[in-house]
Amino acid sequence: MDIVCFDMEGTLTPEIWEQVALDSGISELNKTTRDIPSYSDLMDYRIEIMKQHNLKLADIVKATKKLDLLDGALDFLNQVRQEFQVVILSDTFHEIAYPLMEKLGYPLLLCHTLDVDSEDNILGYKLRDLQAKKQAILGFQSMGYRCLAAGDSFNDLQMFEVADQGFFINAPETISTSMPEIPSFNAYSNLLSALRDFN
Repeated sequence: MDIVCFDMEGTLTPEIWEQVALDSGISELNKTTRDIPSYSDLMDYRIEIMKQHNLKLADIVKATKKLDLLDGALDFLNQVRQEFQVVILSDTFHEIAYPLMEKLGYPLLLCHTLDVDSEDNILGYKLRDLQAKKQAILGFQSMGYRCLAAGDSFNDLQMFEVADQGFFINAPETISTSMPEIPSFNAYSNLLSALRDFN
């Protein structure tokens, strides 16, 4: 059975850090990989902002818990699960993503971890790999799986480089038009049809 590898934020869920920005009133935290393609640069930027404003891990988790899934995401994911194995490949962190995993029905999530001190300060982070999404797909393929991939942003291009087929879903036009060879959809029903056609 083929594996479908999904990005999480912007693909199946809202952006966690945009909710943090809303809750805290710190507009700088609105930036995502759509704005800063290098995830390491983006996280270094976020941690510095958090230090300046004394934001804690609990503040991020509180924002995550407020989020609902994108409209139709759970029904779509449940349909995909009937025909494919599903893996979430995300540049999020286990410590903040778990409320959304519960809402998604606990799919396998491969992501990064945070370095948090005893006072709940986020000191840093541990990336699995600088191109963790790409390496995960290569690992699955080395075991004989075909992998399809779907995401919405620049940090998903590494998946598309090695996946048997990649798809944009919910991507801003500025991103999707920069890679016209990648099929782009704004509706889960159309993406589901494309996955089935490949299958």
